[in-house]
Amino acid sequence: MTMAVSTMVRGLERALARAALADDRELAAKVREEGRRFVFLLNGVMRISRLYDPENTAFDTPCQETAVVLQKLLELLGTIHIICVEDQIYLNDIRLRIGPTEQAMAEGFIMELARHKIGGISIHGEINAEEIKSLGMTMSRPSADPLHPRDALRAQLTSLDRIDMTGTYRFTVGGETEGRKKDVIDTMVRCEGVIQEAMHNLAAERIPNPLPVRRAVIELLDALREDASEGLAAPMKRHGGSASIQHLISVSSLAMLLGQMIGLPEAAMNDLGMAAMLHDIGSVHRPDWSGHAAAGARILMRQRGFHEAKIRRLLLVLEHHVPYRKVAESEDEEPVETPSLFARILHIVDDYDILTAFQPGTAPMMSPARAVGSMWSARGTAYDPDLLSLFVQLMGRYPPGSLIELSDGRWAVSVSGGRDRAHFEKPIIRIVRDTNGAACDATEVIDLFQEYASVQPRLLIDQTGANDQMISSLVDGALRNPLQPDTKMFI
Repeated sequence: MTMAVSTMVRGLERALARAALADDRELAAKVREEGRRFVFLLNGVMRISRLYDPENTAFDTPCQETAVVLQKLLELLGTIHIICVEDQIYLNDIRLRIGPTEQAMAEGFIMELARHKIGGISIHGEINAEEIKSLGMTMSRPSADPLHPRDALRAQLTSLDRIDMTGTYRFTVGGETEGRKKDVIDTMVRCEGVIQEAMHNLAAERIPNPLPVRRAVIELLDALREDASEGLAAPMKRHGGSASIQHLISVSSLAMLLGQMIGLPEAAMNDLGMAAMLHDIGSVHRPDWSGHAAAGARILMRQRGFHEAKIRRLLLVLEHHVPYRKVAESEDEEPVETPSLFARILHIVDDYDILTAFQPGTAPMMSPARAVGSMWSARGTAYDPDLLSLFVQLMGRYPPGSLIELSDGRWAVSVSGGRDRAHFEKPIIRIVRDTNGAACDATEVIDLFQEYASVQPRLLIDQTGANDQMISSLVDGALRNPLQPDTKMFI
């Protein structure tokens, strides 16, 4: 298996070396031009639908032209995703260039979709002229159910199973600023819906729209920059939703925080978060997880186009379980090259999340501090030693979710990471048990850096012992009690 992965990796690296930027620009230019034509033609069909009877020959030419342009786009891209963000229109995450004189037509198209509470259309196969006419007429009519217009439209288009309608999303664009602070937990919940839809499309053999995932990653990164503590505690803050989706979001959060520690530029941070969100996509076709890395790479290869971000995603998906340095079992064994940077980052945060993930009613496999210690013993072999050192600094001596007995006999839960070198062994904590052994409501917050003269950590309490249910309840209660703004962790 390792040799097969290594061969695929080398092939991808050779392909990346051959890929010319001019080819990618040429593809983008074609997508922009044909995408613009398709949007305007489809909008025209919807407008004609309000003026003419279905049998009128006025439909013939625009519907045929729309079908021809759609076929060209499908040949270029395999699947097309049109999504509206504010007053912009994107096609497979390429923004369509709309001229000043065409802006009114673009806004008309966006408004047509908005009447049905739709933010985008995905088309997974060829649609003929008659089906184009049916789509235009259905969308131009008033909704059959004003309270649930998108569901009503889907019900009316069941015969067109190659079409999917997506909801409206408001995701920030890179560099955009907002007047309000972003809540990490709210952002993670919104991410769950986006990732769930992407996985649903993959399970149905459809290529998901990358743009909502990218926008979700950008918004999550912005939120983590305002409060990193929630991202560091994500493995210990699972709820009753999909554990696999929450794993993707948790790993993406940890990966971007570690990427920030090593100083990755903005574009690379977004690529890392996107790749982390998709790292387990092969599991939709490998429920037993056997060969899911190669299966995931095959799914990504179905997306048309060749660019550096795609190669980074492919390498990460292929290599995220590959050890940093494989020990040769014989002199004849083929050496394995060091995994890519993104894969080395993900190997660390993926394993940490798996080891510490909290499930309601059960204890994690390991306490956070014990997991970090176990991983530290594999530095230089399983994990990149430099990246692991930075990860340990990020998490601190007592990572979020660690249960600590204090020098005064009370129990507390760490709710912050390392912050910096001076705070490495002095986290922010919440008191969960008093000196008499009675559980507390976790409202008392102490910054051990400020109070170290009067109280210090005495020992770590094993969170996988006989009292794991009670311990899990204490830890969960502390982590779900949000910090006040002035105690949040910033990096």
